[in-house]
Amino acid sequence: MSSRSRAIVLRPRDPPSSQLLAAELRLAGLLHEVAGLEAEVGALTRELAEFEARYLDATGQAFADLDRAERLVRRVRRVVDEVERLHRTYRSGPPPPAPRARGAARAGGSRRAPEAGRAERVSGPPPSRSGPAFGGALEPGFAHEPDDLHLRGLHRRLARLLHPDLVRGDEAERARRSDLMARANEAYERGDRAALELLAEQVGAIRCECDLSEADRLVHLAGRIAAVETARARLSAERARLSASAAARLLAEAPRRAKSGGDLLAEARAGAEAEARAARRRALELLGELAGEARSLGRTRRNLLAGAPLGRGGRRAWDPLLESPLLRHGAVRADWGRAAARRLALALEKQAQGKAPWEAALTLLAFLGEVEGSPPEALASWELLVERWDSLRAGWSGAPDLAGALSRLPLHLEIGLRAWGDEVEAGPQLASPELAAGVRAALRHEAVRELAQRVVASLGPRERCRCGEVYAVHVLRVRGLDEVHGLACPRCSAVLRSFWRYGEPRGLEALSRLALDIGLVVEQPVRLAGALLAFQMLPAERNRLTARALLRRFRELCLGPHGLELPRGALALRAGRAPLADGARVPEGTRVFVVVKPDAGLGARELLALLRQKVERRFRA
Repeated sequence: MSSRSRAIVLRPRDPPSSQLLAAELRLAGLLHEVAGLEAEVGALTRELAEFEARYLDATGQAFADLDRAERLVRRVRRVVDEVERLHRTYRSGPPPPAPRARGAARAGGSRRAPEAGRAERVSGPPPSRSGPAFGGALEPGFAHEPDDLHLRGLHRRLARLLHPDLVRGDEAERARRSDLMARANEAYERGDRAALELLAEQVGAIRCECDLSEADRLVHLAGRIAAVETARARLSAERARLSASAAARLLAEAPRRAKSGGDLLAEARAGAEAEARAARRRALELLGELAGEARSLGRTRRNLLAGAPLGRGGRRAWDPLLESPLLRHGAVRADWGRAAARRLALALEKQAQGKAPWEAALTLLAFLGEVEGSPPEALASWELLVERWDSLRAGWSGAPDLAGALSRLPLHLEIGLRAWGDEVEAGPQLASPELAAGVRAALRHEAVRELAQRVVASLGPRERCRCGEVYAVHVLRVRGLDEVHGLACPRCSAVLRSFWRYGEPRGLEALSRLALDIGLVVEQPVRLAGALLAFQMLPAERNRLTARALLRRFRELCLGPHGLELPRGALALRAGRAPLADGARVPEGTRVFVVVKPDAGLGARELLALLRQKVERRFRA
């Protein structure tokens, strides 16, 4: 062995300085504080989420109804404001004509100016040379590339340490790592460096190399402390935000309200319901005002445009109504109109057979309000319409009131303006005129037809019968040589009123053809010497109609008003070629003729001619 020997001598490491110990203690304290903040924020978040769920469950429907009611008010107010604007526009008169340009050079300049402007807009300013393509500043994504690399590396270290697949057998540890890994993925996706560094600090994914100098270790600790302080500031701000939120204020108010005998959730629901009712009442008030204002607008328009020359297509050169964005126009494409009408027909059939027939009833009311001529009084007055709607929905479980139904307008309905010649109407209407074909197609379906019978029957005037107060049904008692209208009791078929109507059909008379098509009333045709008369009645009366009752109706409506009297037994009925006995029931689907017997003193042709003279004389008078 050599006289000179070597040995390894272990020298103790220099103890850490007070500055390094203080930094480590500072980091440990911050981690403990952040852990407490995380737990506090998590508990507060869960508590508020549970309270919000209870609050939404108790008040969600009420606030949803309030939102719909307020939206309805805004819809109607928009139309009211447009009608007022049109009033002012008509009263102020047409704008003065624009001055004509003089001189070819001036005219040419006016033509070239837009082209030059378009060229300037297309060409735009010259491109800036300060961007990346010209060696200028980098885009934001490039400027932070080193930070992105740090995030990616930190996320990979966390994944190697926390991935739940590395755990075998311990389900609790596997669940804990799954939660931590999810937090790491979420922080990485949103680019939250502070959150990733804090998580790495908590799980020990950040390590300081032991051979670093004290100065390097201090720098490393300073960076870790800064990251944890950033996380602490963010958690403190989140706690402050949650504590100051509306949900937190309500959560704190609930026990105080309970001590005084109140119920915060019930009171909030009741308040929202009261506001929704008030908004629905306001919407109906505005609709009532809108109907009158629209009719007034029609009169103003008619008076101010009377005698104004018509331009191409029969349109006046100046007519603000036709330019209004709220005036309903026809569909642009016919194929769209047909497809939309088919979809509406199918929807009405499903609604009429489903649990919400009031949805189809609302569409039918809008359709009925658009018939040619003035609508029935019950459709022109919102007070009456509310009453009739309430009578309809009494038989439908869960049906909303009229304002509630209007607040849920389907896409095929709108609140807007429409013009009928010189008349202006406003209110709920079909979104396009082509959709009326869809309603008519749906009326061929039995369920929709029965629903339409109920709706039309509810629009009649209130009358008193021996059965009690009823909504009378309009019947065209006779048509052909003359027209006699009547109002019948829907319960016993008794005629409550009978009258002549002159001029265009109005009100219920305008719905006469529709009432016949849907089966609300039926018609019995009778021929007299080649002339066709038709007697309308309710289906129940038609089912028990006898020859004697039909002849009595003929005498009452055709002969009596003109002072014509024929001997008893001078008239008879024939069904086809077979005579009908007085007590025989009038058959359906068979031609019925009035037979004038020889002892009447005149023949059927002479009776027909006499009746025509009487009718013409009445009109001349």
